[in-house]
Amino acid sequence: MRSDQIHRALAQGMNRFEVCQLVAKGVKATHKTGGRFEDSINDVLQYLGTHETASGSLHPAKAKAEEKSLKPAA
Repeated sequence: MRSDQIHRALAQGMNRFEVCQLVAKGVKATHKTGGRFEDSINDVLQYLGTHETASGSLHPAKAKAEEKSLKPAA
């Protein structure tokens, strides 16, 4: 069931936005002409739910922005 696959992917530490973005990119990369999009989506979700991801966010630029300290204007 697809909802179980989505919950497994979310349990890997990703947020919903990251899951949607990765599924879209994965389907675009792995979809075969003549095949069903539903099968491609299920394959990508299965992969995301079973493989460990790196710790933290998948977007390192966001983490760098938080490290910057603000300087006073005057």
